[in-house]
Amino acid sequence: MDQQEIETSGLSRRHFIQGVSSAALAAGIFSSSALNAWAASVPGKKGGTLKIGVVGGANDLFDANYIVAKADQARLMSTFETLLTFDQNFVPVTKDGLAESAKQNSPTKVTVKLRKGVKFHDGTPLTADDVIATFKRLLDPAQRTTGKPLRTFLDPSGLVKRDSLTVEFNLKAPNVDFLSVLASYTYAIAKAGYDGKTQIGTSAFSLVSYTPGRESVHKRFKGYWDAKNVYLDEVRIIDFADKSALVNALIAKQIDVAVDIPFEQFKTLKSKKYLNVIENSAGAWLAFCMRIDIKPFDDNNVRQAMRLLVDRKQMLNRVLSGHGKIGNDLYGYIDANYNANGYKQRNQDIPAALALLKKSGYSKANPLRVELTAPDDTGGLVLMIQTLAEQAKKTGGVVIIDAKVIDGGTYWSAKGQYMNTGFYSTYWSGRTYLAQAAASMDIYPETKFPPAGSSFRADYLKAAGTANAKKRREIVAKMQKEEFDKGGYIIPFFNNFADAYSSKIKGVVARPSQLNMDYYAHGFKYISLG
Repeated sequence: MDQQEIETSGLSRRHFIQGVSSAALAAGIFSSSALNAWAASVPGKKGGTLKIGVVGGANDLFDANYIVAKADQARLMSTFETLLTFDQNFVPVTKDGLAESAKQNSPTKVTVKLRKGVKFHDGTPLTADDVIATFKRLLDPAQRTTGKPLRTFLDPSGLVKRDSLTVEFNLKAPNVDFLSVLASYTYAIAKAGYDGKTQIGTSAFSLVSYTPGRESVHKRFKGYWDAKNVYLDEVRIIDFADKSALVNALIAKQIDVAVDIPFEQFKTLKSKKYLNVIENSAGAWLAFCMRIDIKPFDDNNVRQAMRLLVDRKQMLNRVLSGHGKIGNDLYGYIDANYNANGYKQRNQDIPAALALLKKSGYSKANPLRVELTAPDDTGGLVLMIQTLAEQAKKTGGVVIIDAKVIDGGTYWSAKGQYMNTGFYSTYWSGRTYLAQAAASMDIYPETKFPPAGSSFRADYLKAAGTANAKKRREIVAKMQKEEFDKGGYIIPFFNNFADAYSSKIKGVVARPSQLNMDYYAHGFKYISLG
């Protein structure tokens, strides 16, 4: 594998929090081979078709810069690549990325040099023009992308082409963590002129066909820049209606990989000699979302009472069979500033919950009745809402939760329950605190937090431009206090996620990553069928 370098000025927060050596930090140069611990030996057998199973439906999305569900993630990663990637410590590196080097010259300037010889699936070369066009699309408010947080820091005028392979990002507001932005999997690079419909990327496999809700077929791209590390001839990503159908197909050997298996099936699948099961612990989380602008959750007494209803240990054991860590309603577990205020663990406290509800006029005679929804396509969410509904019965009828399971295609749709109702469930991959704060404010505003008059957004901007680790932590602590006291998330635990695959498959890496199957093997590189 080629050894590339990523250059920094020492300003990235990740370099302070992940224990990188002071000598390397001072030098400002990081070898990706030193930052990555790749656990699998390189497979050697060429050829074959890999069949990947994932729960999906007719509302599947396929876009370089926008996804919702697991099926969308798989297809994004199979076709497109980012400038940088994350190593197992979530440090941005050049390995498997399109950048030969990336340097944060200052809090407002980043320079990226592209690899030579990278081609799109139609044979045209990757140039600085494609990078600039991609980020202009992300910055365009008329486009449905995950680019809204970028607009806080970057305008199209800040994208400068220095030569055919060099792009300079001139930020309008300081962001000392911008290299991590360039590793975000939804900021993948598409060809100039990309309209979100014609899927031409730079990955190891080019798209042959795609039928939403059924499957996509991807063939090996002979012009791939890292062809020596590609072994398969073809990848098929196959949709299944639900988790049961997915697991049954794997057991019947109809597919080679089942993405995001339910933990109640973990032991059963692990016992099969012809299967391997891996789990990833990287700060992913499932949550209940309370819209702070919809009654009754516009009342903070209600939100705080709902948090006190949760028996988190029981929920972790029932939903994940213990495969996770108890949460405390704060995200960003992988961040060194997680729980910067040192809050004690919230535990179930029914009397305290009832006292808060009484203040808002709720009682057995006037109960709090709410509907709580979950999709049928994401491991754990169904059991989670059912468990909370049972735990609420301890209030003696003061809180009544109607838990409803919704078809995934309906749930995640533009007019579905997700983000459109007062009380529903969600899932997230692991992110650092500030990255998640930006996503929850601007990409998927699930709880509509922060409220009017809050300093939360201003604090976020201040933290993003603060290189000093101690001062940054103080700002983050203030933000976390506001969310802990007034936020709309109930985060009962951080969940591992698990995938199962045929034992004939070689090259699977088990390491902390934001997505299943180690970022879907970065587009299914390194994977072989024996």
